[in-house]
Amino acid sequence: MGFLDRLFGRKTGTETAPAKEEEMIADVPCPHGSLVAHWDEPHAMGKSDAVSYYICESCGERFSREQGQRFMTEAAERVRIAEEERAQPSEG
Repeated sequence: MGFLDRLFGRKTGTETAPAKEEEMIADVPCPHGSLVAHWDEPHAMGKSDAVSYYICESCGERFSREQGQRFMTEAAERVRIAEEERAQPSEG
Protein backbone atom coordinates (compact mmCIF):
# COMPACT_ATOMS: atom_id res chain seq x y z
CA MET A 1 0.00 0.00 0.00
CA GLY A 2 1.47 3.31 -1.05
CA PHE A 3 1.46 6.57 0.82
CA LEU A 4 -1.37 8.07 -1.23
CA ASP A 5 -3.46 4.93 -0.82
CA ARG A 6 -3.15 5.23 2.95
CA LEU A 7 -3.77 8.98 2.84
CA PHE A 8 -6.98 8.63 0.86
CA GLY A 9 -8.12 5.45 2.60
CA ARG A 10 -7.90 3.22 -0.44
CA LYS A 11 -7.92 -0.48 0.17
CA THR A 12 -5.32 -2.72 -1.33
CA GLY A 13 -6.41 -4.84 -4.22
CA THR A 14 -8.58 -2.12 -5.73
CA GLU A 15 -7.08 -0.41 -8.68
CA THR A 16 -7.98 2.72 -10.49
CA ALA A 17 -8.99 2.48 -14.11
CA PRO A 18 -6.96 -0.16 -15.93
CA ALA A 19 -4.08 1.25 -17.91
CA LYS A 20 -4.67 1.45 -21.62
CA GLU A 21 -2.32 -0.41 -23.87
CA GLU A 22 0.32 1.84 -25.31
CA GLU A 23 -0.74 3.05 -28.70
CA MET A 24 1.43 1.89 -31.52
CA ILE A 25 2.95 4.84 -33.30
CA ALA A 26 3.89 4.24 -36.90
CA ASP A 27 7.59 4.59 -37.48
CA VAL A 28 7.66 7.36 -40.07
CA PRO A 29 10.95 7.71 -41.94
CA CYS A 30 12.71 11.05 -41.61
CA PRO A 31 12.40 13.16 -44.79
CA HIS A 32 15.81 14.75 -44.02
CA GLY A 33 14.46 18.20 -44.85
CA SER A 34 16.51 20.07 -42.28
CA LEU A 35 20.15 19.54 -43.16
CA VAL A 36 23.08 21.51 -41.78
CA ALA A 37 26.24 21.79 -43.83
CA HIS A 38 29.65 21.14 -42.24
CA TRP A 39 33.09 21.98 -43.59
CA ASP A 40 36.45 20.44 -42.73
CA GLU A 41 38.39 23.65 -43.32
CA PRO A 42 37.43 27.00 -41.73
CA HIS A 43 38.40 28.98 -44.84
CA ALA A 44 35.90 26.93 -46.91
CA MET A 45 32.89 27.82 -44.72
CA GLY A 46 30.00 29.21 -46.70
CA LYS A 47 31.12 27.70 -50.00
CA SER A 48 28.51 25.17 -51.12
CA ASP A 49 30.97 23.36 -53.38
CA ALA A 50 33.34 22.81 -50.42
CA VAL A 51 30.82 21.21 -48.02
CA SER A 52 32.31 18.10 -46.43
CA TYR A 53 29.10 16.55 -45.11
CA TYR A 54 25.58 17.32 -43.93
CA ILE A 55 23.85 16.39 -40.67
CA CYS A 56 20.06 16.11 -40.44
CA GLU A 57 18.78 18.20 -37.52
CA SER A 58 15.72 15.96 -37.15
CA CYS A 59 17.30 12.52 -36.83
CA GLY A 60 21.02 13.30 -36.48
CA GLU A 61 22.06 11.14 -39.43
CA ARG A 62 25.19 12.15 -41.34
CA PHE A 63 25.26 12.35 -45.15
CA SER A 64 27.90 12.92 -47.80
CA ARG A 65 27.87 16.13 -49.81
CA GLU A 66 26.16 14.41 -52.74
CA GLN A 67 23.49 12.77 -50.58
CA GLY A 68 22.84 16.00 -48.69
CA GLN A 69 22.46 18.03 -51.85
CA ARG A 70 20.06 15.41 -53.25
CA PHE A 71 17.95 15.50 -50.06
CA MET A 72 17.90 19.30 -50.12
CA THR A 73 16.76 19.29 -53.76
CA GLU A 74 14.00 16.78 -52.94
CA ALA A 75 12.85 18.86 -49.95
CA ALA A 76 12.74 22.01 -52.08
CA GLU A 77 10.66 20.16 -54.68
CA ARG A 78 8.21 18.98 -51.99
CA VAL A 79 7.81 22.57 -50.78
CA ARG A 80 7.32 23.85 -54.33
CA ILE A 81 4.63 21.24 -55.04
CA ALA A 82 2.88 21.97 -51.74
CA GLU A 83 2.88 25.71 -52.52
CA GLU A 84 1.45 25.11 -55.99
CA GLU A 85 -1.31 22.91 -54.54
CA ARG A 86 -2.09 25.50 -51.90
CA ALA A 87 -2.27 28.28 -54.49
CA GLN A 88 -4.76 26.41 -56.68
CA PRO A 89 -8.38 27.37 -55.99
CA SER A 90 -10.31 24.54 -54.39
CA GLU A 91 -13.15 23.12 -56.38
CA GLY A 92 -16.50 22.53 -54.76
